[in-house]
Amino acid sequence: MPRMIAAQRRARIVESVNHRGILSVGELSRQAGTSLMTIRRDLTLLDSQGLLRRTHGGAVALAAPRDVPFRRRERMELQAKAAIGRAAAALVHPGETVLLDAGTTVLAMAPPLRAVVNLTVVTNSVQVLAELWHRPGLRVVALGGVARPASGSLTGPLAEKTLEEIRVDRAFLGTTGITPRWEASNSDMDLAVLQRRILSVARESYLLADHTKFGRTGLAIVSPLRAFTSVITDADLPPNLQTQIRKHARKLIIAR
Repeated sequence: MPRMIAAQRRARIVESVNHRGILSVGELSRQAGTSLMTIRRDLTLLDSQGLLRRTHGGAVALAAPRDVPFRRRERMELQAKAAIGRAAAALVHPGETVLLDAGTTVLAMAPPLRAVVNLTVVTNSVQVLAELWHRPGLRVVALGGVARPASGSLTGPLAEKTLEEIRVDRAFLGTTGITPRWEASNSDMDLAVLQRRILSVARESYLLADHTKFGRTGLAIVSPLRAFTSVITDADLPPNLQTQIRKHARKLIIAR
């Protein structure tokens, strides 16, 4: 009987994660009415079976659903995102014009960028605007468009039209997932269209993706990894995946 209960609990965990996209250990523990340690063991097993991907804070679905709320994603993999944000910001030099895409990983660039002088930041992220618009020495340019609460982004024809008028030194993009075919993907089709436009106006482009994003597939394909100057991820990405990525990307940066 205990085995049946465990099997039912794990089935519900997979169902919940697939439905919500991202869930923390605490949320799963409350749903199942069991201990955090039991949930962690369940997640380890389910990860090994290829049914979901375990993270430090919980679990993510392998097939990314549309419109996972920004605030829920923002709480996951905080250390990994902070490391990626610092590594990406270190590539930015005074006097440059950079574009910061919407997303929680790209948002982690905002704190270290406050120290860069004479910098112009173009963004389609409502959160990046809130973080940087009032900083001395920074000029912030917002792309117009329709605000999308789930992603915290501005998208649509107005944003795309604005991109026709500008060029940037470096663009930093987020992703819903990197597919098994080594493509960046996004669950938001409108945002995926805008990201393709961003790639066309940037002298250099960087894909920011923590280790949980690999092997996941969003609704729309943005581009192959080779379209980016570099892929920036965190040190928790397994060595075998690092080896594979280096075969399919122009450059891989491991943030520590």
